Amino acid sequence: MIRSRLWLIVLVALLGVAVVATQHLALAQSTEAPALRRFNTCAELHDHYVRLAVASAEEERYEEEAVAEEEEAAFEEDAMADDSGVGGDAELPNTGTGPVDEGEVSDTGTNIQERGVDESDIIKTDGAHFYILRPQSLLIAEISADGPLVEVGRIDFSARGYRQELLIGSGKAIVVRQLAAISTSLEVDDDELIKPAHDIWYERQQAELLEIDIADPSSPALVHELDLDGRFLSARLVGSDLRVAMQHSSAIPYVSPWSFGWQNRWTNAERYNRALQGSFQLGRWFPLYGLQNHVDNSFSHGYAVECSQTFAPEDRLPTRWGELPSTAFMLSFNIGEDAAGIGDWGSVGVLGMATDPTVYASRDSLYLAAPHNWWRDTAIHRFDISDPLESTYFGGATVTGQLLSQWSLSEHDGYLRVATTNRNRWPWVSSVTVLEAVSDESVDDDNGRPTGSLREVGRVGGLGKTEEIKSVRFAGDVGYVVTFRLVDPLYVLDLSDPANPMEVGELKIPGFSRYLHPLSGGLLLGVGRDADPQTGWEWGLQATLFDVSDPANPTQIAILPLGHDAYSPVEHDHRAFRYQNGVAWIPVGPIDHWLRQNHDGAFFGVRVTSEGLSHESTLRVHGEARRAIPLGERIHLLGGEEIRTYDLGNYADLGALSFAPEWDNRWLPVSPE
Repeated sequence: MIRSRLWLIVLVALLGVAVVATQHLALAQSTEAPALRRFNTCAELHDHYVRLAVASAEEERYEEEAVAEEEEAAFEEDAMADDSGVGGDAELPNTGTGPVDEGEVSDTGTNIQERGVDESDIIKTDGAHFYILRPQSLLIAEISADGPLVEVGRIDFSARGYRQELLIGSGKAIVVRQLAAISTSLEVDDDELIKPAHDIWYERQQAELLEIDIADPSSPALVHELDLDGRFLSARLVGSDLRVAMQHSSAIPYVSPWSFGWQNRWTNAERYNRALQGSFQLGRWFPLYGLQNHVDNSFSHGYAVECSQTFAPEDRLPTRWGELPSTAFMLSFNIGEDAAGIGDWGSVGVLGMATDPTVYASRDSLYLAAPHNWWRDTAIHRFDISDPLESTYFGGATVTGQLLSQWSLSEHDGYLRVATTNRNRWPWVSSVTVLEAVSDESVDDDNGRPTGSLREVGRVGGLGKTEEIKSVRFAGDVGYVVTFRLVDPLYVLDLSDPANPMEVGELKIPGFSRYLHPLSGGLLLGVGRDADPQTGWEWGLQATLFDVSDPANPTQIAILPLGHDAYSPVEHDHRAFRYQNGVAWIPVGPIDHWLRQNHDGAFFGVRVTSEGLSHESTLRVHGEARRAIPLGERIHLLGGEEIRTYDLGNYADLGALSFAPEWDNRWLPVSPE
C-alpha cells in the first residue's frame, strides 16, 4: 500500500512538471521568420514554384490515393455488392454631448482603425457630396441644405460587381470591383497520352481597379481601367498613396486517376499530369494585368507583380491538406494630381500563403497575415510602403495561434502587437505577442533574402483558457481582449513596456462583445451578444458599456438589449459603426439573412453617458441598414434601396434619394427589449 502511494505521488509530481514544462514551452515558442527567397528572373521563379507546388500536391494526395487503392481493390472483389429593423417612434435627443470618441474616423466618413489610414468602403463623402457604389455604377449625390441628397452625376460600369469598395482623394475616386471568374479548359496536345474522361477546368478570379476623375462631380470621367487576376482583399489610402491587397490562386493542375480507365490508370494519370504540369507556364498561375488608358486610348498588359519582387518559401508550401496554393500580392500607387495614378505602380508578392489573409496597415507598413503550418500558427509578412512606387518586402515572423481579424494586429511606437488564440491543443488559450522590426545588416538584398525580420520581444499568455478571442482593441499602451465560451472575460492589458506586457485586469460577465470602441473618461463601448452562462448559447444583440478607468478593476456600467432576433453588421464589419456627440449609431435588421436582404432595416441611436446607455431614437431606412454618416446637423443613412436624411436636432425625416422602385414598402419591426 505504501509503495503504491509512493508511485502515485511520483506520478503526480511528474505530471505537474510535464504541465509546467509544456506551459513554458508554449510561451517560449519561436517567432522565427518564414524562410523566403526572391528571384532574379521569371524563369527561375517559375521553376522553383512549380517544383514546390507539385511536391505539395503529391504529399497531400498520398493519403487520398492510398485510400482510393483500398477502395478500388474492394470494388474489384465485389463490384455488384451495392448498386445502388426595428420599430418605434423617434425621441428628442439629450442635450448632453456624452463621452468623446477616442476611435478614428477618416475625412471621408469611415470608421477606421488607424489615424490617417483611410479604408475602402461602399460609401464616401468629401463634405459636399456623397459617392455611393451601386452594383453597376458609381452614384454622386450633392448634400442639400434642407432636404434629401440630390443626384448630380453617375458613371456606369461595364460589368456587375460581386463585391466592390471605393476610396476618394486628390480629385479622384478609386473603385475596386470583384468580377465573375474566368474558366478555361486545359489539355495536353499529345496523341501518345491517354486522355482523361472529362475536361480539366482552371478558374481565374478577376478584379478591376478603376480610376475616375471626380474634379467635376456632375461629370465623372473614367481615366484608367486596370484588370487584374485575383481576389480583392482590402485597400488603404494615406494622403495620395494607395495600397491594394489581392490574392490569386496559383494551383497546379492535377487529374485524378479515377478520370482514366481502370487499366493502368495510375500510370496514365502520372504521365498525363507530368505533361500537363510541364505545359503550365508562368502566365497560367502568376497574376496578370491589362491596363486601359481612356485618356490616350492605349493598352498594355503583363505580369501584375515583378518577378524580382516576389518571395517564395525555400522548401515547402505552408498550406494544409485540400488548400490550393496562392499568391498574395500588394500593388501601391501614387494618385496625386501630377502623378500617373493607377497607370504606374510598385508591387511585391508572397507565394504559398493560405487562403483569406488578414490585411492590416499603418502609415508606412502593410502587413499580410495568414494561417501557417497546417493552421497551427500564423505567418505575418511586413511590407515597407513608405514609397508607393518602390514598395519592398521587409521580413516576417510566425506566431502561435490564429488571428480573429485586422483588429488582432496593431503597430505602435515601432512594435507590432498580435493577439491570437491557440486552438491546436485543449484547453484553448489566447495571448498577445509583441514583435519588433529588426533589420539584418549582414544580409545583402541582392542575395535574394529579406533584409529584416519581426522578432519577439514580449508576450502575455494564459488569456481565456478553454475560450477563443471574440474582439480585440488596442488603444496606445493599453489592450482590450474579449474571449468567450460560456462567459465573457474582458482582459485589460498594460503594453507600455513591450518587453513585459502584462494582464492587469479581468471582468467576467455573461455574453460577449464582437466590436469594442474606446471613449473618453475611461469608458469602453461594446457591441455583441448576450448568452446563456450555463450553455454559452447566444441570445440577442446588445450594447455594453464598461468603465476601464482603473485598468486593474474593469467594471460593467450598463447593458442595453437591442433585440432578441436582431443582427447588426457591426458584429463583423467595424465600418458599419459610427459614434458622434454622445450617440452610437448601430444598424440593425432581422437575424435571418433572407429577411435582412428582403426587408427594411433601421439604425438605433444609443445615447452614451458616464452613467449608462439609453435608447434615444430609431431611424428607419428602406433596404438593409448599412452605414450612418452624420455631417453637421444632418445624418445620412445608407440602406439597400436608398440613402435617407434626418435632422439631428429633432430626428425629422427629410426624405431620401432612392436607388430602386418604392413598390416594396415592407417593414419588419424588431423592438428593443
